[in-house]
Amino acid sequence: MVDLSNITEGFSWFASVNWLQIFIAIVILILGVFIAYVARKLFYRTLIKFVPKTIAHNTARLIYYALVIIFAISALGTLGIDLTALIIAAGIIGIILGFALQSVTANLVSGLFLYWERPLKPGDVVDIDGHVGVVLDISIMSTRIRGFDGILIRVPNEKVFNTVIKNIGANVARRLEFIVGIAYKEDAEKAVDVITRVVNEHPFVLVHPEPEVFVSNLGNSSVDITVRVWTPTSEWMSVRKELLWRLKKAITEAGIEIPFPQSDVWFRSPLEVRIKDVDEKK
Repeated sequence: MVDLSNITEGFSWFASVNWLQIFIAIVILILGVFIAYVARKLFYRTLIKFVPKTIAHNTARLIYYALVIIFAISALGTLGIDLTALIIAAGIIGIILGFALQSVTANLVSGLFLYWERPLKPGDVVDIDGHVGVVLDISIMSTRIRGFDGILIRVPNEKVFNTVIKNIGANVARRLEFIVGIAYKEDAEKAVDVITRVVNEHPFVLVHPEPEVFVSNLGNSSVDITVRVWTPTSEWMSVRKELLWRLKKAITEAGIEIPFPQSDVWFRSPLEVRIKDVDEKK
């Protein structure tokens, strides 16, 4: 004989299930996945204009999964499942992870702001917190710089964002300044004329802004002449080396003395100097 009690229990369970709630939960989940998919596409197309492809892709995926989780929790809540304990546990875990990953989060956010603001880019010559070199890469967590001595420097993005950034290669022209000291006995006007001639003859010294050569200080041992010229940023180092060498040769050929530091020593009491003949010593 067929056991009718089992069949009856199956029908009673089927009748007790709230199929409307299940249907609503499924609709919320499907709609949530669709909204998350659309949001991921929109965020990716927006971020790709400001940040590299990998950063945009990972950020869009993070937003996608976050929205899916939110809609999944909403769907479970529709079924009447008590999610209080789950939410409390997730909150506690989030707080713990927030403290543990504080520096990571700061670097992540700083990296995004660096991409949006763009104070520097790969290939720029920069000075970041005393680290001078060429920018190799700006990732989501750190910025890599190759120093002029060949050393690879990794600077966390949080430090890059909070410090003063000197982008040396941002402009097409850069000013070059140095001081030439001459002896007090020399003719300062003649020295200025010699320096001005050498500066104007250099092919990479820009006409505008106009070069400046002037007496800037009367030092302890020399009359200081300041030289200020503008040159293409790409040629700055070579112009500096070549111009200094040309100035040294021109000043020497003109007979102008470049002094060394001198000091006068005074004695309170007279000194007696005795000179003995070599023959007397013998």
